[in-house]
Amino acid sequence: MTSPRVSVRRIGPLSILVVLSGWGMAALALAVVSPQIPVHFFADGYMDRSGPRTSLWLLPGLLTFVYVLLTAIQFVPPERLNVPVTVTDANRDRVYALAEGLSRATRLGALVTLLCVEWSIIHAVGNGVVDQQFYLVSLVPMVAVFLWLGSFIVRMRRA
Repeated sequence: MTSPRVSVRRIGPLSILVVLSGWGMAALALAVVSPQIPVHFFADGYMDRSGPRTSLWLLPGLLTFVYVLLTAIQFVPPERLNVPVTVTDANRDRVYALAEGLSRATRLGALVTLLCVEWSIIHAVGNGVVDQQFYLVSLVPMVAVFLWLGSFIVRMRRA
């Protein structure tokens, strides 16, 4: 049986790609938007405040901050992690490997969710209103992420 660490190693490069995509989307958007852009929206999707277009840099900045913060968590020794199962000598390696995978998957999930929010905001800047389809578009990756995270917890319980 292959170690879960092998499959979760690919999550790191994907997380970096998500962060770089956020910076790229902001850079492309800044090239075409007006000097004043919508920066806050009511629940119905319509703008209620505007600000300078440079405020678009806050979104990839937040992506980078979350990436650094959730990457730093990976340096916590596995023995100090709070895992949802009792760790024994028999399951220790498997549980800690799954906890590492859960940590990486959580980071990627948070970044993908923030990237969806950034995409929605940049899209709204172009037409001044948050598209109602945004809620559906952002819900799908969030549900997928929670199911994926849940799979790590289920595998920990079986370890």
